Amino acid sequence: MGIDSIESKRRTRLEGVVKVGVTGTGFITKASHVPGFAKSSKSVITGFHDVKKELAEEAKSLYLRLLAKNKNPVLEVASKETAVYDSYEAMVKAVDVVDICTPPRFHPDNMKVAVDNGRHVICEKPLAINWWSLAGYQDVLKRLKEGRCRFMLHTQGIWHPIIKAGRDLIANGEIGDVERVRMLHQGSDPKHTVELPALWDRHHGGGGALVDIGPHAYAGMWYWLGGKCTPVSAEAKLVAAVIPERSIAGAPVSKVTVEDDAHVSITWKDPAGRTIAGDLEASWNKKDWFEGKPSGTDIFYEARGTKGTLSFPHVVASFPSPFLLAVAIKVTGDGGKTRLVKFPIPKAKVEDDVFFDEVADVVAGKVESRNDIQFAEDMLAVFGAAYLSRKNGGKVTGIDDFKRQADSVAHGAPSPPEQVKAIIDDLYAGF
Repeated sequence: MGIDSIESKRRTRLEGVVKVGVTGTGFITKASHVPGFAKSSKSVITGFHDVKKELAEEAKSLYLRLLAKNKNPVLEVASKETAVYDSYEAMVKAVDVVDICTPPRFHPDNMKVAVDNGRHVICEKPLAINWWSLAGYQDVLKRLKEGRCRFMLHTQGIWHPIIKAGRDLIANGEIGDVERVRMLHQGSDPKHTVELPALWDRHHGGGGALVDIGPHAYAGMWYWLGGKCTPVSAEAKLVAAVIPERSIAGAPVSKVTVEDDAHVSITWKDPAGRTIAGDLEASWNKKDWFEGKPSGTDIFYEARGTKGTLSFPHVVASFPSPFLLAVAIKVTGDGGKTRLVKFPIPKAKVEDDVFFDEVADVVAGKVESRNDIQFAEDMLAVFGAAYLSRKNGGKVTGIDDFKRQADSVAHGAPSPPEQVKAIIDDLYAGF
C-alpha cells in the first residue's frame, strides 16, 4: 500500500481530523499550543515528544484535561490514540503536522526531519537561532517555499481578530497609502526574563528582547503592510541592557550580554517599489518609545498614511453604560477628525484560538497560511542587520550587507555550530 493510501485511510478513520505531533513540551507548549489545540475540533494532538519524557507526559495530561473541560469531540480519539513518543522520528511518521516548540537552535533539524517525511510544519518563533543557522538547510527551505509541505510560523499578533480588522481598514483605504508603521511589543514578566537562560544566553537563543519579543512586533508590521512588502535595511536606534546583572538558579552572578530594550527602524519596499518606513520596539519590562502610549497594555500598533492615521489599542467606555469597556482602533483623518471602531474586550489568548483552529484549514488547502517560510527567514535577516547596525554605531545596514558579513565571518570558523557562534559573537562585539 502506498504512502498516499495509508494517509487517506488514517484521515478517514479520524473523519477528517488532522493529526498533530508536538515536539518540545516546555513553557510555550503548555501556555499556548496545548490550550489552543484543545479548543479546536479540526485537529487532534496524537503525539508528544520531549527529551525530558516527564514534560511530555505532563503536556499530554494537560491536553486531555482541557479537551474534557471544553467538551471537545476529539477527546474520544485523543483518549485512545494520544501517546508520548521516545523517538521524535517515530512521532513524525505517525502524524500529519509537526508542531515545533523546541528551543530555536533545534528548529532547523526538527524541520528537516518533518519535511523529509512529507509532513506539514508549525514552528514556534523565531525560525532559528539566527539567519546563518539556515545555511545548511536550503533544500528544506526550497521545499517549503514550493509548498510541498505547508508552513506556519507561530506569531500571535497576526491571528488576533482586531489586528486583522486594522489590516482590513488599511486595505480598504481608510488612511490612504501607508507611509510609516510603528509597532511596540513588550514582555512584562520580570521573573520570566531574568530566570530563563534562553532569554539572556545569546548562544542559546540568538539574542535578547529583539529575538524573543521582536518577532511579534515584526509580524504585526509586515501584516499591516499587507504581507507583500520586502525588508531592505535596518537601523538600530537603541539596543540596551536594562538589567545589568542576573543569576540563574543560585549560580554566580553573570553579566548580561544581551539587550532588554531594542528600538529598530526598518525600511521596506512594496511590490511597486515604493519605500515605507517602519519603527519597531521590542522590550522586556520597559516601553518608552511611543508618545501617548496607553497605560496597561503591552502592545501598540500605528500606521500613518497619506490620508490619516490608524492606531490600536484604545480602551473606551461602551454606550450606553460607562461601566462596560471596549477596545477600539482609532482612525484619524488628515483633517484631524477622529472616529473609534469599537470591539468587545477580546478573550485572553484569542489569537491562539484562531491560529490553532486554522491549522487544519491550511493543511487541507482551504485557506492560505497567513505567513510563510520566506517571511520567517527574512525576519532573521532583519534582526541580524539590526545587530550589525548597533555594532557599527547605528549605521543603516542593508539586509544584503548583513548576509555578506555573516558569510565572511562564517568562513573563519571550522564547523556549522562554530560558524553560528562566531556570527553571534561578531554581532555582539563591544556590547
